[in-house]
Amino acid sequence: MNNQLFELAAKRRSVRKYTDAKISDDVINEIMKVALAAPCSFGHRPVEFVVVRNKKTIRELAGCKSLGGSQIICADAVIVVMVELSRGEFWIEDGAVASGYILLAAEQYDVGACWVHIRNRTGRSRSSDEEIRELLGVPDGYAVLNLIALGGKGERKKGYAESDFDFSKVHRETF
Repeated sequence: MNNQLFELAAKRRSVRKYTDAKISDDVINEIMKVALAAPCSFGHRPVEFVVVRNKKTIRELAGCKSLGGSQIICADAVIVVMVELSRGEFWIEDGAVASGYILLAAEQYDVGACWVHIRNRTGRSRSSDEEIRELLGVPDGYAVLNLIALGGKGERKKGYAESDFDFSKVHRETF
């Protein structure tokens, strides 16, 4: 059976090293269209994004996470994924689904991508979330879930084959 989505998902791997290649605005726009199409709880559409291309701002974003932020410094773009908190209790899930869509869309365009966790992480002097919201002028009532670094693939990782997956983890009817 031909399963193009499986092929795309199996090929997608986290990329933490980037080339100097520039991602076109058209590709960024296509990736963001996919993100906006992600399902969300109650159809409220609470997830919003800031696409950062400015190198200085990307370096400042990296500094908002005390551990693990440096991997975004060489990215061509960073997508800040945030959720409006007043729109429901499922903000983490809504942001995570949209982020997953971004990762798959990036792979479709052969763009390297990596999720960088922000929720419950520490920055220089406050939470990573607070520092990022201040840096980007995000109003109160939003929470930053994660960043997604995008860039030319500076590393190539072997994708997964169907034989790499443990189908005993799939249960039918009961555990």
